[in-house]
Amino acid sequence: MKKIALISPSSPSPDLTPDTIKQIQSLLGEAGYQIHFESHALDSERYLAGADEDRATDVMRAFTDDTTDIVMTTRGGYGSPRILDRLDYDILKKCHKPFLTLSDGTALQTALYTLAGITGYSGVQATFWLKEKNKALIQTALLALQGQLPPIPIQKTLSPGQAEGVMIGGNLTVFCSLLGTRYFPDMTGKILVMEDVNESPYKVDRLLAHLRLSGVFNQVAGIVLGDFSSCIATDPNDGTIEEVFQDYFGHAPFPVVQINYGHRNRETVVPVGKKVLIDSKHQIVKELP
Repeated sequence: MKKIALISPSSPSPDLTPDTIKQIQSLLGEAGYQIHFESHALDSERYLAGADEDRATDVMRAFTDDTTDIVMTTRGGYGSPRILDRLDYDILKKCHKPFLTLSDGTALQTALYTLAGITGYSGVQATFWLKEKNKALIQTALLALQGQLPPIPIQKTLSPGQAEGVMIGGNLTVFCSLLGTRYFPDMTGKILVMEDVNESPYKVDRLLAHLRLSGVFNQVAGIVLGDFSSCIATDPNDGTIEEVFQDYFGHAPFPVVQINYGHRNRETVVPVGKKVLIDSKHQIVKELP
């Protein structure tokens, strides 16, 4: 039975109680996984899941523990950027275990890939096992851990084409917060994946402008957009998120497609740090060997 270490590098989760912890243990146990909560995974301090030092210690312990096979966050929120400079990436380079997360975990996942080469999947966290509506998503995540991630259907094509490259990204707001730091990856030839939630179209526009002005769009081989749920303008005159995407990607010189991935997605996890293919002709994004 493989062992999953659960960490809380961001915010505390009110959904984790003695009863729900037993529920997660049971559900993952049925799938052949044993779970272990790191020492501070249930801590709470303001909007953080405990002290920075303790959360960083849990990350290091989860990846360096020889009995652990997989590392997964309990939830997102905010906090993982605060611990990036507390990790020893030279040690982590020797600890290549799949890392699963979403949302604020994008900062940690990106840093782990950039400085330690650690890969994994974005789109699922431990508390997702508590809701029946996540059943399809969980099954996809389990298949991904077995190296059998199904091809991801393309929902919409903004710019057609085919491209291969290592996929990197996650939550757009969090990913952009790493620009200008040592934790931001070299995007040359990469496939950039982005999602967000509850951001006005003009705020998403500002984030995309930041990426463009930083030269990222001149480096990537392709872009995969996920869900941008509830990214709706409060003023109808501000337009739509679709118009923002059309402004930036309608005439892109590389493929740009949209899939069902993100905060309110109930189907898909995406590879991070792994090679993928965008194929707009066959309407799929798939992980490559």
